[in-house]
Amino acid sequence: MAKIVICSDREDYVKAMITALSEDHQVFFCDTTSSDYNESYLSTFELIMDYRNSCEQTKGEPIKKCFEKGIPVIAGGTSGTGGSITSIGISNNLGYSSNQRHTKVINNHDVIQMNYRKKEIVVYQSSNKSSWFYYIYDDNKTTPKDMTPLTIYRFQSNYYLPSVTCAVFRKGDLNLKGQPFVADCAFIGYPFNIELTNDAMNIVNDVIYWLLNKTYITAKVKDQDGTPLPTQDIYLHSRLNGDLIAKHQSDENGDVVFRIRHKFDYYAIAFDKKGGVKNAVAIDNIIA
Repeated sequence: MAKIVICSDREDYVKAMITALSEDHQVFFCDTTSSDYNESYLSTFELIMDYRNSCEQTKGEPIKKCFEKGIPVIAGGTSGTGGSITSIGISNNLGYSSNQRHTKVINNHDVIQMNYRKKEIVVYQSSNKSSWFYYIYDDNKTTPKDMTPLTIYRFQSNYYLPSVTCAVFRKGDLNLKGQPFVADCAFIGYPFNIELTNDAMNIVNDVIYWLLNKTYITAKVKDQDGTPLPTQDIYLHSRLNGDLIAKHQSDENGDVVFRIRHKFDYYAIAFDKKGGVKNAVAIDNIIA
């Protein structure tokens, strides 16, 4: 059970999400127009979620300040540039759609537990006619190049701007300004004000679990003589399907730290230094 705060201009914008998450977590609402919307209060939570927030910039960016302390953030849809999606560097531009309820799950990458690979899902109940979901453009101009998209809207192969409705960003990935994210974060464009389908809610829960549950494992990269190799690229893969999970680089002592998820199996590959005699070195069966 985690202590989560959901920030928004109005409680009815996020009431359905509060109800759904309260089954497993302590969930609180923070009115962004009130005096509670400040760094001191938000810092008391394990996870900050943000949806339809127009006050982040005008209130001194309290979510960004908490994020810089290492508190993970889920940025949701907002109007203009008011929310944390802009302040923490996920996107400068997002759109929304009210005439399409489907997204396609395109990437597991150790975040989504169920096997939704390339499956089209319904986001919210067909009886609801009054809401929309948000998306960000995956064009490397308004979103970081190294984001991990999980679900997309307008997923036709010939559509020139695949629109991402859910994505995760790892600590160390570069944000829009070319600066590393100081903590893990995510974008979820699904509506917070109406009941989601089971598939959509499962993805939300998986993203929350991924943000809050992690294990760190340290390894050392050496050459054939046992000399540590600094600034070497190391690639972390899923043992289930070989997917590339993350790219790391060893530090000045040849050490590298893998962030892995509980009950997922991984392996890592490090290539030899230039002119070295080895092809590659693998670390197999990395399990939390």
